[in-house]
Amino acid sequence: MKTATIATLLLTATSATAFTTSPRISTTTTTTSTSLNLFGSKPKDPNSPEQPGMMDQLAMFKKAQEIAQKKKKLDDELSQETITGTAADGNIEITVKYIPPQLPTNPTPGYEASAVNINEEYLEGVACEELSAMVVEAIRDGESKATARVGEKYKELEEDMKGIMGGMGGQ
Repeated sequence: MKTATIATLLLTATSATAFTTSPRISTTTTTTSTSLNLFGSKPKDPNSPEQPGMMDQLAMFKKAQEIAQKKKKLDDELSQETITGTAADGNIEITVKYIPPQLPTNPTPGYEASAVNINEEYLEGVACEELSAMVVEAIRDGESKATARVGEKYKELEEDMKGIMGGMGGQ
């Protein structure tokens, strides 16, 4: 009985540090290189690299908002355009429309075939397999033309993006 009591006391005494009510205070000092110098003030350390102040960052944020508005306007313009893909020497025409990304649920833009026009004379003399292949070819042609058109329109944003990135991104 005495051995059990002594063992219990020893266990309690050695494990009491885990449940002690006295606080353990540890101090950790962290230094970050991303601290802001508000309103463009210079860092206290003269050897540290120049960092943008709060006003510069606000200007960058405003520029990013302007670019987002331009992108939305371009997406709206592109969604109103109709692009025609053709196949079989122009006997099959597919009208393709650009579908802008629906952020955040669907961040990928897409294309939709909105109309199909097939020459009646061509339709009478063509086999089903060839017709199917030519419709697919016309859709792919329309999508590739639409992709090229989107790329042309987005070139307008490229210079703005280069300006806001400040030479970052592999420049």
